[in-house]
Amino acid sequence: MLTQKPGIPEIREFTKNSAPLIHCITNPISIHDCANMILAVGARPIMAEHPEEVEEITEVSSALMLNLGNITDARIISMQRALSTANRKNIPVLLDLVGVTCSQLRRSFAKQLLSQGVFSVIKGNISEILAAAELPYHGTGIDAGSQDAVSVENQAWYCETARHLAKHLNCTVMATGKKDLIADAENAFLVSNGHAALSGVTGTGCMVGALTAAYLPGSKAIFTKSGIFETSSIIPDKTKVSYGTAAALLAAVAMGISGELAAEISKGPGSFQTALLDEVYAMTDETLLEKARLQEF
Repeated sequence: MLTQKPGIPEIREFTKNSAPLIHCITNPISIHDCANMILAVGARPIMAEHPEEVEEITEVSSALMLNLGNITDARIISMQRALSTANRKNIPVLLDLVGVTCSQLRRSFAKQLLSQGVFSVIKGNISEILAAAELPYHGTGIDAGSQDAVSVENQAWYCETARHLAKHLNCTVMATGKKDLIADAENAFLVSNGHAALSGVTGTGCMVGALTAAYLPGSKAIFTKSGIFETSSIIPDKTKVSYGTAAALLAAVAMGISGELAAEISKGPGSFQTALLDEVYAMTDETLLEKARLQEF
């Protein structure tokens, strides 16, 4: 259960009141759902990807999401240009490492982006995060390998590894799965909200990335790296986290709870997808704070 301290309610309120523009360069498989998720929490999506316009659009955006799913030559150029512009304008950037376990092309491009740019959050499933850390991984396609799953036996190691990676890249690391692992240089959290039905609909991982990007402007406006974000009654008061971590925690908890609620009223993947969007839209602070299952390491 999350305590109702400065943090989650304020980020949500800021997002609804300011309607930040979120520029997404993402894959066409999930572009529609990512846009609707951003709208559902009160932000505004723009899904521009032509190399000749992405710099201009990024300049007037409040956050940038780069998603490596379904990579093309044009998107590679666009991502590089948009990232450079966002860094120059101090605009928060989320990088979603979709499919880096699939091919050398994606791994090489991800490595290039991580070495050249500055990110608020890097996200992927656990196998994709291992690949980004240049550790052994077992991903198949865009799915995490079962051998890489977070478990009671290995979660302490994963949390420490994520903290080291976050410190090395100076960002928040967000590994999504049955348990979501979110870490910055000083903290690591496991979020246990969610439902198996989320894996039966394509693009839910991308949607979590879009939600995180939508919350980055509000989180940045409210918190700094030395700011206070009270996340849970089981966490010591005045836990310090980065604004990227605050946004990632909120997005992971909101999506997980929405998945649980949607599964209760849906009959299959079609109705679940619709119910999921509705639950994200209708989420209250009270529901979110009451149902959140969060653990700090």
